[in-house]
Amino acid sequence: MKLTYNFLLLFALVVLFSCSKTEENVSLEPPTAEITVDRLVRKASLRNQIIPFSIITEDGNNVTDIATFYVDGIAIEGNTFSSETIGEFEVYGVYLDEGIETTTNTESFAVIIPKRKVVIEDYTGTWCGFCPRVVAAVETVHQVTDDVAVVAIHETANSNPDPMHFSQVQDLKDAFGVDGLPAARVNRTTNWDTPYDLDDITNMAGSDVDFAIAINSETTGNELLVKVELVYENGSETGDRLVVYLLESGVVHSQTNYFNSDETSPFYQLGNPIPDFVHNDALRNSLTQILGDDISGTPALETYSRSFSLMLPSEYNEENLSIVAMVVSEDNTARNAQFAEINEDKEYQ
Repeated sequence: MKLTYNFLLLFALVVLFSCSKTEENVSLEPPTAEITVDRLVRKASLRNQIIPFSIITEDGNNVTDIATFYVDGIAIEGNTFSSETIGEFEVYGVYLDEGIETTTNTESFAVIIPKRKVVIEDYTGTWCGFCPRVVAAVETVHQVTDDVAVVAIHETANSNPDPMHFSQVQDLKDAFGVDGLPAARVNRTTNWDTPYDLDDITNMAGSDVDFAIAINSETTGNELLVKVELVYENGSETGDRLVVYLLESGVVHSQTNYFNSDETSPFYQLGNPIPDFVHNDALRNSLTQILGDDISGTPALETYSRSFSLMLPSEYNEENLSIVAMVVSEDNTARNAQFAEINEDKEYQ
């Protein structure tokens, strides 16, 4: 009887210990890790551009060197990938940590052919009664394509100050042959005159180009930090320059209106002046030289990166600020552009 009791007690202890170990194994979870598509977490790259991957564990360890990466489910050699084929891709990594196999999250990215964004510049003034017609033309463009970057360059009249007056407006007028308002330019150097034919814009907007621009910005207090990147598929051309402008939209100010009696105008019977006219895309600051900074000599498929900082004046409304970046050729013609709101990370497109 005593032997039987001891045997049962031993059996119970074995079962208890086994259950305890099973419970421990069930609750054991491998460490988590995040995969990063290149160092700036870019979600798009050009054809044949090298895309590096890395893995940082939850506790901050870099395990890239001991990981195997899978693109669309196929293991690749090393931690870089490139493709001459455009499309959407997915990547994840697998590595061993203290004998435990860990699979990261899956990250998506794209290989693209960049699309052209057309630059429209509107030389204007709040005192200029004919200037609203360019605003109407720009609004029509926005209805048919998003592939435009608009810059409104304001000038004060002697008897009628414009609160959005750009201090270097005369430099731009001289460079681009502007001798009266209103004046509109396409890609900086081509006149866009009445009747402001949409085909002048849409025939170029969204067409294939060989380089892309990305913009990232953030504010810290009243300091604006901007980072602009670009990558060429075939390398830069002699004389290429980067132009980066700070714009402000949503500025409410009266606008002289010579179309108040014109029944065909969208400004018909809105008043002269229009008391609460909303001005958008007003050029506030140039972060580069006004006609751009030299970037010629940038090799193919290598990222060119430039950072800027600016203390924002108190009269600017941060929520309405945006950035336009463009690459211009030796003759000042805009070859491509990108735009982004402040605190937005705008990818290559």
